[in-house]
Amino acid sequence: MGFNIGSGILTAYPDVKIGVLVCRDVKVDGANSHLEDLKGRVVMEAAEKIGSEPVTKIPFISSWRGMYRSFGTKPGDYRPSAEALLRRTLKRRALPRINTAVDAYNTMSIKHLIPMGGFDIDRIQGGISLRFSPGGEGFLPLGASEMEETYEGEPVYADEARVLTRRWNYRDCDETKITLETRNMVMFVDGSGEMSRGSVEGALHDLSGLLRDVCGGDYSTMITGVDNTSFSF
Repeated sequence: MGFNIGSGILTAYPDVKIGVLVCRDVKVDGANSHLEDLKGRVVMEAAEKIGSEPVTKIPFISSWRGMYRSFGTKPGDYRPSAEALLRRTLKRRALPRINTAVDAYNTMSIKHLIPMGGFDIDRIQGGISLRFSPGGEGFLPLGASEMEETYEGEPVYADEARVLTRRWNYRDCDETKITLETRNMVMFVDGSGEMSRGSVEGALHDLSGLLRDVCGGDYSTMITGVDNTSFSF
């Protein structure tokens, strides 16, 4: 099992950096007091830092909006995950409570303004790839009951059986979501071409440290990109 970035993605976006975090033998809980305190602080810091500045003017957010336009998705209709999460968080002045693993990557996504997501490894079939969809692939969104279909040229995370995430990081599928029963998981930190390697490494480091604190387990990480296209785990 492992992860690879397809050659088509790297031809179109040679400067992307994808941080990969593999977490094994974890214990996912419903909540954690330390994490709840951190969530509150991160939300306050984000609100103070951004102030009245339009979300679309934030460099990391703007870079992903440009990426979405480049592959035919209107970012105003389908927002990159970090932007969508940031907008909801600033409006509600709070992050949602889902479980400790998902809350951890949501918290770090707001702190670093970088899209993050994750899957239950034990529900993955074969390896995971980031590739362009040929179109017409079925996809069951998180929490939905009806299937969607991908469009041609849409970047997707996929295993050998299904599409895992549409529009690069817009929405995850329901079948591989992280739950209280998850024991092994893989998470991705999506660095656009305008994000430095150091920014992705910093976000990956903070995410790994937080997950160790709240979920325990064993961890391995890798930054993938044009110089290192795959990671076996």
